[in-house]
Amino acid sequence: MAGGKCLHCKQSGQCPECYGSGKNSRLNVPGDLCEACKGSGKCVVCGGREPKNPITKLMLWLRGDD
Repeated sequence: MAGGKCLHCKQSGQCPECYGSGKNSRLNVPGDLCEACKGSGKCVVCGGREPKNPITKLMLWLRGDD
């Protein structure tokens, strides 16, 4: 975290691997949960402390991950 801002999740607070859904998005990996966050949907570096971006929340809602 540089200057108090998480560079891993780009300040979204969400896991960059599953975009905060907690679901496995890779077809070639078995399991239903994201391997990086273990299904929490939170960034593993900052713990999800960064505020959620309303645009990202909208995109996840449109995709059906809500």
